[in-house]
Amino acid sequence: MVNRFGTSSLVTMLLGGIWLAACGGPSPSPSENAADPSAFALTATANAAGTVAEPPETATPTSLPSSTPTPPSTSTIEPTPTQTSTPTPLPLNLQGRICYPSGNIPPMTVFFEETSSSVLVEMPVAENQEAYELKLEPGTYIAYAWLLDFSRGGMYSRAVPCGLGSGCMDHTVLPFTITRTELKTGIDICDWFAGPFNVPYPPGHDRTEVTGTISGSLSYLEPEIPELRVVAFNIDIGYWYWVYTSPGQNFYAINDLPPGTYHVVAYDAFGNAGGHTAGNHVLIDVNVEPGRVSEGANINDWKASPGTFPPDPTR
Repeated sequence: MVNRFGTSSLVTMLLGGIWLAACGGPSPSPSENAADPSAFALTATANAAGTVAEPPETATPTSLPSSTPTPPSTSTIEPTPTQTSTPTPLPLNLQGRICYPSGNIPPMTVFFEETSSSVLVEMPVAENQEAYELKLEPGTYIAYAWLLDFSRGGMYSRAVPCGLGSGCMDHTVLPFTITRTELKTGIDICDWFAGPFNVPYPPGHDRTEVTGTISGSLSYLEPEIPELRVVAFNIDIGYWYWVYTSPGQNFYAINDLPPGTYHVVAYDAFGNAGGHTAGNHVLIDVNVEPGRVSEGANINDWKASPGTFPPDPTR
């Protein structure tokens, strides 16, 4: 059987192969083409475009965090020292005298009460102590005193700078101002003539706890009892206290009496006087104690001669 290409065709193919080899044409390796058929096509496409293909970009490796955390950096912060100023010691800024109507000055307590805050400073006074000096915080104060049993009170009143003379009748308490640097003088506890209702009671001392009450029955010259004024005379200090009673009222009570010894007398509008006696026209002493009621001070003696009992101080 004769090959369809013939002998001349075979010779031509052989000669063409030799010519190509002699001219340096590519002679691909069958093994390369078999390993990566696309390699040639990629190269050919790039050459056809007239460009050179860049190699793929290589990523920069990132280091993984360590499994052991890095301790935070520490720095020692020195604390700023706090500067504390030492307060200036409060100087003596108050001076005054202590007075009393009798020759001897009894033990007492003087109270300095700040008027806006009710701050209370208590100062004990010894027997026969005639003067004092004190340190008080700045403010406006009133000053008053009570004997230890609250039987009598005194104070620094408007009558003190007036001189306590017969023309000095204003016995109201007189406020004064204290500063940190000025020495206040002349705050004299010398007005013991104002009566206990003008002298303040210190905060924390309930009046009902430091005063007492006198009570009793009322009789009269006639069955019908008129309006009366019942007066309790404190025979220790000379003060007196009184209450009104209504027509037909057959009992009385006088409250807020300082401790002490009292005589009780009733007066009508016609000048008659009746006293608490044992029937002999001699007034009986009634003792008043703090927080207690002295009962049985009955007004039953209206037969005494005029002038036997003290005159009515309310008229």
